[in-house]
Amino acid sequence: MRLAASYVPIFVARIGSGASAFLVVKLASGGAVEAGFVLAAYPFLEARGAFVAGRWSDTLGRKTTLIVGYVVRSIAMLALAWAFYTHEAPWLEAFLNGVIGFTTAFILTSSLAMATDLTEVRNRGLGMGGFEFINLGSYGVGYLLGSALYSVFQGPSAYLAVALFTTVATPIFAKYIQETRPAAPGEGRLLLSVLPPSAVALLPVWFALTTIIGLAMYSPRILRIEGGGLGVAEHIVQMLGGYLAIGLLFISALALLGLGAIFFGRLADKWGRVKTFRLGLIGGLLALVTLNIALRLNLGVVEAVAITAPLLFLASAIGPSILAMIGDEADIRYRGTVMGIYSVMLGLGIGFGSLLAGFVAAAFPQYEINGLAAAALGVYATMAALHLVVANLFAGKGGLALEKGVAPEKL
Repeated sequence: MRLAASYVPIFVARIGSGASAFLVVKLASGGAVEAGFVLAAYPFLEARGAFVAGRWSDTLGRKTTLIVGYVVRSIAMLALAWAFYTHEAPWLEAFLNGVIGFTTAFILTSSLAMATDLTEVRNRGLGMGGFEFINLGSYGVGYLLGSALYSVFQGPSAYLAVALFTTVATPIFAKYIQETRPAAPGEGRLLLSVLPPSAVALLPVWFALTTIIGLAMYSPRILRIEGGGLGVAEHIVQMLGGYLAIGLLFISALALLGLGAIFFGRLADKWGRVKTFRLGLIGGLLALVTLNIALRLNLGVVEAVAITAPLLFLASAIGPSILAMIGDEADIRYRGTVMGIYSVMLGLGIGFGSLLAGFVAAAFPQYEINGLAAAALGVYATMAALHLVVANLFAGKGGLALEKGVAPEKL
């Protein structure tokens, strides 16, 4: 029950994040590039916030850090709603969205540290899979909520509704969440000084995955799904409308990844972290190749994603296996700091992906979706190759730290 309770803050926060991701990219002032900068401010500042959040989580306590993040985040979201109503200034929107991202790192890092505290080696893969499921699933719910609100309000009122939801939900969960580890003043250290060596070879692939998320988050600004020419999807679009169809497509993809995270998290406990990771690595590459081919053949976005779905499911093995490997090796004294790497990679990748999407959309105004898919494949292939190079370097020095509770392997 305590493990399930540790997921509640992420559930609430990510609903707000998902809705905000859809609405910010629709409401941002300026053109394609400006919208990319406004959207990217959130993840880039989330990455920066993770360094602070990890240390606070260890030295001040998980719960204290989490509540501070929620309170400041709620204030910033209300301020951003006000900015959408009263200004058309991309720099102000980017600043406030950045503050929201910075404080979201406090919630994400603290919750992940709690989940790691409450699991052991024999079930950590499953616990991390559960965390990924809640993180992705609630983000998808929020994204669908954002698309629904925009369909109704068509303006800043949609974002104000999300900001009010976050503000009201904060005291509700804060009352029931329990601390999982006493504060340890004086033990805080910098992330890079306590990050397990095995994480280094994994970071390029993690960065690629989060970059692809950033590319996908930009898509509502350029994606147009209408009622004609979509084959099996035509009736769904006619019933729901274009914006809700986009939200439904997004939540379906995230739900698939979330369910896969639970399945492969358990597999990582039984079969091995590294083997599971490799399976996901291959699945991700094949999924992007298939997506690009489908779009090149002029299939609709819905059909292309549907064809890619089985391989996308395989790609979901990457997240929980990485989190389990890092969690196994993290020193309990600095666990909050170490697990802050999750927000760092999430923020850097999504931020880079958002900026890249803005430039791709500006460069290829008639082929934006194809351009985003090609960019995703290019980034993933490059980072996968870099991962193999770094892993081989480690192997030449005697390999990485062995997995705990499973057969020894080398990355």
